[in-house]
Amino acid sequence: MPSRLIIKYLGGFKMVATIVERDVSSIYRWHDRIPAKHQASILNYAREHGIDLRPDDFFYPDRLQLLMQEKQTSSTLCLLESYGVHAACVHTETALREMII
Repeated sequence: MPSRLIIKYLGGFKMVATIVERDVSSIYRWHDRIPAKHQASILNYAREHGIDLRPDDFFYPDRLQLLMQEKQTSSTLCLLESYGVHAACVHTETALREMII
């Protein structure tokens, strides 16, 4: 479901409700797709806040899923490093960014 993935990517139902100026309950009703009238608002918000979200992501979620998996992996490695497990946190994040670009 691309809509649920985009909602999660943007920070959750409450955040998306704020972005599109709607009640959270209306966001829960989107199920399989984000209504076209809200897609532009979401894309504008993403662009203004440096979030990598593209029009294709509303229909083909594979790229977005990969970005989220890479971000999660990077965050996990950084967390491990903060607990004394020596991981190449900075190098991993740089490598991931280069793969995306």
